[in-house]
Amino acid sequence: MAAEATLTSSEGALAHIEALISAGGQIMLGTIAPVHGAAVAHDGHKTLAMLRRHPNESAASLLNRLDAAIATAQTTGARVDEINDATRDERYAIANPALGPAVNAARR
Repeated sequence: MAAEATLTSSEGALAHIEALISAGGQIMLGTIAPVHGAAVAHDGHKTLAMLRRHPNESAASLLNRLDAAIATAQTTGARVDEINDATRDERYAIANPALGPAVNAARR
């Protein structure tokens, strides 16, 4: 069985997430309909990473992957996107719970 990832309060743990939030950015973990288990990082101007939680992945492991994806985006400019399919010309509109599930809308 794989070792479970853990979060610690040691200096440097999730340093890129900490720096992003300190600079006015934000992260979100949870459901972005229709995707369950998403992790998104945004710097206030652009989205840096959009990850999809792997089956049986702990929240700690997801946060560690998000931290690494933020580092990649900030150092190389390459954004990690595990949610949108680059080979398809569609995106998902965020659902309004009062109106039902998310809808597909063609990219414009």
